[in-house]
Amino acid sequence: MKKRVLLFISLLFAASLSCFSNAHAANLLEVYQQAQCSDPIFQQAIAQRLSTKQGVPISVAAILPNLQFNATPNVNRIGYAGSNFDPVVDNSGAYINPRNLTQRGYTMNLTLTQTVFNFSQFSAVAQQVSLSKGADATLNAALQNLMTRVASAYFAILQDEDNLSYAEASKLAFSEQLDQMKQQYKVGLKTITDVYTAEASYDSAVATYIQAETTLSNDRENLRVITGVYYPHLSRLSDDFPLVSPQPSNVELWVKRSLLQNWSIKASQYSAAASHEAINQQLAGHFPTLNVQTNFSKQLTDNINKYTSFAERNGPGTTADRSVTLNLNVPILAGGGVIAETTQAKYNYQVAQQQLEQIIRSTMNSTRQSYQSLVAGISKIKADKEAIKSTISSLEGLEASYRVGTETLVNVLDQQQKVYEAQTQYATDRYAFVNNILALKQAAGTLSFDDLCAINAWLIDKERKTVKKKYGYKKP
Repeated sequence: MKKRVLLFISLLFAASLSCFSNAHAANLLEVYQQAQCSDPIFQQAIAQRLSTKQGVPISVAAILPNLQFNATPNVNRIGYAGSNFDPVVDNSGAYINPRNLTQRGYTMNLTLTQTVFNFSQFSAVAQQVSLSKGADATLNAALQNLMTRVASAYFAILQDEDNLSYAEASKLAFSEQLDQMKQQYKVGLKTITDVYTAEASYDSAVATYIQAETTLSNDRENLRVITGVYYPHLSRLSDDFPLVSPQPSNVELWVKRSLLQNWSIKASQYSAAASHEAINQQLAGHFPTLNVQTNFSKQLTDNINKYTSFAERNGPGTTADRSVTLNLNVPILAGGGVIAETTQAKYNYQVAQQQLEQIIRSTMNSTRQSYQSLVAGISKIKADKEAIKSTISSLEGLEASYRVGTETLVNVLDQQQKVYEAQTQYATDRYAFVNNILALKQAAGTLSFDDLCAINAWLIDKERKTVKKKYGYKKP
């Protein structure tokens, strides 16, 4: 009985934790930290960096001392006419009864090789160092890209939720309008045309609402691709979050900063440097190479069956050799292969330079666009708030005029659609403003975890309630 009670209590406790977990709205930092562990693109960047950095010790190993040991055992059978046996001779006096001598031995070689001069190997080390530094820069760029991808997916969901709320309010307003038309048509106050007009607007609102639901569901799945977790609830962006201006307030200063600190530019610069070292590596095919080789060898032979040959009458023998060799290799003719490979490396370097130039221009362009969009976003959000006020006020005026017969139903329905459009535009501009903050800092190479913390402070853990207001949004 006690076990059953304990089991029930544990199940009840687990259920309460589950309910609490589902009710909790995850914020931007929680989603980002989950993405750091789960995003396949970022994990690929980490693994690629570790792989690329191994190129440095691999290339350095070629110019460090190389020690090799080789041992070769052997067994030989030798036929001979031994002196310990009665000789058998033919008519010419030659031995015709040979004996077998079984001889064993082994040879050991210890060889030490050290490169003195090899320009190709030296260039390979310099190339791998550049690639290693480029891998660090690429990983930093991938980390900043993860921040912007997570934020973009996160705020896309919040925007979809706002749009769904506005679509629900619009559907509710058109539904009430349709019900009113049907009732007035029954008593003869409205024509069937008014009913059809209201019904068409309602059907369009229903389609918009369904599309908003689909978009929200798709964007939730897009966030799951990054994090591997489905988030049913996310903290919302506060209505009064600060509209901060970029500092410094000079776009050219931001461009200069991006040219110096942008991680994608740095990665491309290191890639171009590695391509330049590849030219030297191929050109080294014309240069001589010099290395020192030290060799120690030892050879031991012994007779297993105790026979003694004419060459081994003194018994087992041991031979040891020591040598130091200076090897100079001077290439003379390679069939034009070195020239062709060097020319190919030069063209690859030109490709790397043009890729660097493309990234520089693209970064400058994105920096200017993000800056201008951020500055304009402040004015756009303020204008959107005023547009919502004016469209709602205009709708209320049109409805009043329609009730007294001085305005048409079509104008009222059109104005209701304008209210919805003004609300969705406001949602679009709000989240675009936040994304532009991150995009500008990413282009400048200064985007960090602190920036996500600052934006996360603008979020509120507040459950989104069902729309009950007629227009779905109070006047700002």
